[in-house]
Amino acid sequence: MMTMMRRNPLLFFSTFLMGIIFVGGIFGPFLLPDPLAIDLINAMKPPFSSHHLLGTDPLGRDILSRIASGARVSLVVSLLGMIGSLTLGTIMGLVSGSRNRWLAWASDRMIDVQMAFPYILLAIVIVSATTPSLPVLVLLMILAGWASAGRVIRSIVLSERPKDYVKAAELVGADQKRVLTRYIGPTLIPAILTIAPLQASAMIVMEATLSFLGLGVQPPTPSWGGMLLEGKVYLSQAWWLTTIPGIAIAITCAALIGIGEGLSVKLRGDRRRRIDPSHVAVTPGEGDKS
Repeated sequence: MMTMMRRNPLLFFSTFLMGIIFVGGIFGPFLLPDPLAIDLINAMKPPFSSHHLLGTDPLGRDILSRIASGARVSLVVSLLGMIGSLTLGTIMGLVSGSRNRWLAWASDRMIDVQMAFPYILLAIVIVSATTPSLPVLVLLMILAGWASAGRVIRSIVLSERPKDYVKAAELVGADQKRVLTRYIGPTLIPAILTIAPLQASAMIVMEATLSFLGLGVQPPTPSWGGMLLEGKVYLSQAWWLTTIPGIAIAITCAALIGIGEGLSVKLRGDRRRRIDPSHVAVTPGEGDKS
């Protein structure tokens, strides 16, 4: 642990911070007061009040409890959205980078159309045809996030295709499916590991945005975006109703971005060490051979 902290402090502290958020989101609702319990006598209490560390809202509900419950919702939804969007994006990126001209063309056009389509408009269209719910919210995140992942995967596939190991596999008769999954697929893992935290960060912001617009998590289920929506009416009277969930969103996104950047630095360093000639062992006397 100390070695990791010295070599990559950004990754260490971001992971540590994200771990605290995960633990708070998982165990907080069991240890804190009921986030849905109404207590009008203690309504609109400021932070650091008696029995309410982060204050209360207009209905007397504990803000800290709602932040912890909102963390669980935001993390679960963003995690599912991230996994779904990365899975779909990886598949489409592999197809887009294949040698099948028509499949690659169709996949490219789908990625371009999705990248150009505003996800807010997509959310309005889908929600108007259904009802807001957590499964619909996850579906929206997958549809809004897969194209960016697909474009990154496509660029990696195209950069790997001219390399000798891919040409050798094709020369010995490996079909396109085997080339993409068996040979090029493993080279995508570092990129996917780097993209995943950044994608999760984008999903948290997306969930907060959609909930703020009334298209995401619906009351009374606590969510950070929903807390922003409820608190904006009292912005001049009770700053903590919007500031605290906003800080929670910012800290979580910063931690996820830090993990992504830290992983990128670590993977680049590992790759450098693998290809650095100074790390290659030389047999004594080998350099004297002519």
